[in-house]
Amino acid sequence: MTDHIEDSPIKKKNRGGQPPNSIWEDINKGEAVGSGKFAASCKYCKNTWSRGEVSKLEEHLSNHCPDAPAAVVRRYMTKVMEQQDKSKSSKKKIL
Repeated sequence: MTDHIEDSPIKKKNRGGQPPNSIWEDINKGEAVGSGKFAASCKYCKNTWSRGEVSKLEEHLSNHCPDAPAAVVRRYMTKVMEQQDKSKSSKKKIL
């Protein structure tokens, strides 16, 4: 007779909402300042924001951070350009 040991996978509770943005790999998340909003500081140049809006943080890393590595700058520059392209294509011309 053999003993069967059941593997019980540990499940994380789904708390809902959006998954964490990848920006937090390059930006330090500070104290919560609202529902899903956090203070933030750049990991490279130590610039700080009292309320870190993802679009502004991406803009900082793509164009304004003097100390961000080139790979990080390229990644966020691509994201910012894609967002601009989406917003341009979604606008309808009114004649």
